[in-house]
Amino acid sequence: MGISRIFATPGSIDKTRIFTYIFRARRTDHGSRFAIAPLYNSRMLSYLKVENLAVVEKAGLDFSPRLNVLTGETGAGKSILIDAVSLLLGKKAPAGIIRGGKEKLTVEALFCSGDEETVLKREVTKSKSLAYRDGDPVPFAQIREKAEALLNIYGQKDHVFLLNTANHQGFLDRFAQAGELLELLASACRDVRALQARRNGLQEKEKQAHERLDYLGFQLQEIDALGLKDGDEALWQERLKVLAASETIIEKADALVADLHQGDDSVYSVLARSLPAAEYLGEMFPEFAPLKEEIDRFYNVLPEISALLSSLAGKVEFNEDELNETAAKLSRLERLKAKHKLGLEGLLRKAEQLRAERDELLNLRVDLGDTERDIAQALAEYRSLMEKLRQLRRQAAKKLGALVVRELAQLEMAKARFEVRCEEIEPDAANAAESGTDRIEFYFSSNPGQPPGKLKDVASGGELSRLMLVLKSISGDESGATFIFDEIDSGIGGKTAEFVGEKLRQIAERNQVICISHLPQIARFADRHFLIRKEVRNGQTYSSAAALEPEERVREIARLMAGSTINADVLKAAELLLARSRE
Repeated sequence: MGISRIFATPGSIDKTRIFTYIFRARRTDHGSRFAIAPLYNSRMLSYLKVENLAVVEKAGLDFSPRLNVLTGETGAGKSILIDAVSLLLGKKAPAGIIRGGKEKLTVEALFCSGDEETVLKREVTKSKSLAYRDGDPVPFAQIREKAEALLNIYGQKDHVFLLNTANHQGFLDRFAQAGELLELLASACRDVRALQARRNGLQEKEKQAHERLDYLGFQLQEIDALGLKDGDEALWQERLKVLAASETIIEKADALVADLHQGDDSVYSVLARSLPAAEYLGEMFPEFAPLKEEIDRFYNVLPEISALLSSLAGKVEFNEDELNETAAKLSRLERLKAKHKLGLEGLLRKAEQLRAERDELLNLRVDLGDTERDIAQALAEYRSLMEKLRQLRRQAAKKLGALVVRELAQLEMAKARFEVRCEEIEPDAANAAESGTDRIEFYFSSNPGQPPGKLKDVASGGELSRLMLVLKSISGDESGATFIFDEIDSGIGGKTAEFVGEKLRQIAERNQVICISHLPQIARFADRHFLIRKEVRNGQTYSSAAALEPEERVREIARLMAGSTINADVLKAAELLLARSRE
């Protein structure tokens, strides 16, 4: 029994099994049964569970990483898959979508991206909507963002890849293999923007320059008026102390000179009279000789001391103007230190900073001129690259248009017209963008005589699906996105259906594909085939989904081929059709 059958059965579901064991069903070499296999290491929708969504009471789909096809009778509920995934991607729950008699619908999906597994869940009641990520409640925007990052779904108008013209440009550029040129263009655009930001900053500074220059000049004048140099504060403090005590210094120096050397009773005179006695005693007592030498040295140094004191006293002269000026300097210095909350060294550094800013402001016009020239050069480089990209896009647009028309003809849209139009807009400093300034948009017409119109305005859901099928088969997109195609086979059959099936299988070689179909030519290519059934029990309608075993799949292919009239010949034809798909 496949895991999708387990989840399709009514009753409680062991949520732990979802987180702990994720089974990947695949066909064995003989195609006779499903076997357990590890998850593919790619981005994909691995498992989807739906409860109480319209006619679906409870269903689970365990997807293959390659081509998944959903079939079933008309009205069985095949498009409910689209509705369920749309709810995860942000679609507002319409009135009446909750199954009759139930209070809450639930959509839960397991996404796998490499080794990362994420379970996203949305619960909708008649009054509120709740979102969960890995079992924890989160804002709905968070699960929508995560789902969009892990899974890109393309199909009906509910999914906006083809309806968003920004995607048209990206598709054309990938088709044109313009990646290297786009990188150069983006770099040139960033250069233009950086220079513009510099110019804007300089212009803003220029507006404020006059007022700022006055302010800077005032601050500089305050500091420069003191003529500050490193160490001045200590020198001024020492000079102020000397000037304030000049009279006392002179008085004490003169007295000390008189006492030590110049007075009649000075130390020098006394020692001079005592030297003969010291000489005699030194001769009589050898142990006194060293002391006698000290007396001699002291006697000889007294004139030097006296001369130094006289010199110092001679330099000291009371000068009231100098005293007041030095005191005023120190006072102004203290006020500046308090105002700027800086010491002397900090004030000196600030003065240098103010001078540098002043010089920069004075040179603004020069800098602005240089920057304008730099912008012109950068813009010229951007325009040159833009012209190369434009030429590449023109060639690719013609080639892509012709290729899509040829492919659409094989999908029974032989009269369809498809054009890639480029609105060429001249680049300037204001509109420069990393991907260029031109506007790229797809135009389409499916009716003869009708001119192509904007794709978003004229294409039906089925036409969008076929266009997406063609574009994705052309692009070789290796992003690992999941594609959901709805109404892809509307109004086609025979060889066209075969062509669609081949395209789907081709895309499924590199991307997960989920396709809702009613044609055996498409269903036969499925790596996993789901049957959507509808039944009425006790007056209630129930839809369920199950992955088909090989024998069941033969019968469903036969039903798609012949309707309700199934005989041995039809079954044999279904077996042969499936056998051809494995060749």
